[in-house]
Amino acid sequence: MGVEIQDGQASLIDKVIDRGICVRCGACVGLCPYFGYFDGKVVVMDRCNADSSRCLQLCPRAGYEGTSPEKVNVAPSDTSEIGPYQDIMIARASKEEIRKGAQYGGTVSALVIYAIEKGRIKSAILTDIGGPRSPGGRNAVNKSEVLSCAGSRYTGAAGLSSLNSAISAGETKIGVVGVPCQMETLARMRLMVPDGEERSNRVALKLGLFCTWAVDYRRLKTFLAKEGVEGSIKKFDIPPPPAEVFQVQREEGWREFPLSRIRPLVQEGCLFCQDMTAELADISIGSAEGIEGWNTVVIRTQLGGELFSEAVEKGWLETDSLPHDNFEHLKEASLIKRERGKKATADMVRSKL
Repeated sequence: MGVEIQDGQASLIDKVIDRGICVRCGACVGLCPYFGYFDGKVVVMDRCNADSSRCLQLCPRAGYEGTSPEKVNVAPSDTSEIGPYQDIMIARASKEEIRKGAQYGGTVSALVIYAIEKGRIKSAILTDIGGPRSPGGRNAVNKSEVLSCAGSRYTGAAGLSSLNSAISAGETKIGVVGVPCQMETLARMRLMVPDGEERSNRVALKLGLFCTWAVDYRRLKTFLAKEGVEGSIKKFDIPPPPAEVFQVQREEGWREFPLSRIRPLVQEGCLFCQDMTAELADISIGSAEGIEGWNTVVIRTQLGGELFSEAVEKGWLETDSLPHDNFEHLKEASLIKRERGKKATADMVRSKL
């Protein structure tokens, strides 16, 4: 399958970056030497004339048909609001050491550490906590590195740039933890020309995170500075409805802001997303609404089911049934995002006519 030069970097810049719908997944950063990531923004450092156009093929907002997930039968194939799955439950890490630094139940950290220690993966692509600049990708290889990345960021962080670096370094058996757009990129990778299948085979585990939207890091930083929130931030959180607040934790305590003030900071590209529960992952994980300290877990593939069952059997995870009301709320929220994304996409298509 050939790809024309004009469909490459120039097309990606025109369709995604210049239109302001980049979601900072990091798929192009490090894949193409002319894309970089700096303090919350994907930047074009020079023009590229390569004829492979891999950046365009991978981008979840470019909509390249040749690598559409449907072509490898990994897109949602049923009518479930949360996509295909084998089982669903709530879970949390059994070890207090893991739970204490987690956003909710520590299930992601427990699974990643277990997979590394048992040799299922050699490393995991995570998102670090940031510092003077925005959060970014990190390739964690042991428990301490995994735990240092625990918690949610709520901003784009270009984590897949670290996957590209790991692949370029010859690494194999890589785990990836990411949001739905990043799981889509991994699905597109298998059909990418010329080397998509080889790169895809380096990824041994995909853990997806529930995501309604992510905010633009630079906009959030500016907003918080105007509100007097600067310096080190320990944690962000969005409690379940009906709270409707965005929480910021610093050493001196919590600050709360109405979500109505945060939504204008959401990345424009997130508005086109139709996937809330990371349907293309092996295991999808999010908060358990109204159940403090627990995660909702969706087992999607045989590989994911085997790993999860092992972690439970070996005492790394505790599980319980997902309450019916939680399941119904999850399906409703997922459907709302799907319909919102469809409408935004249709509106964009009509605007081009």
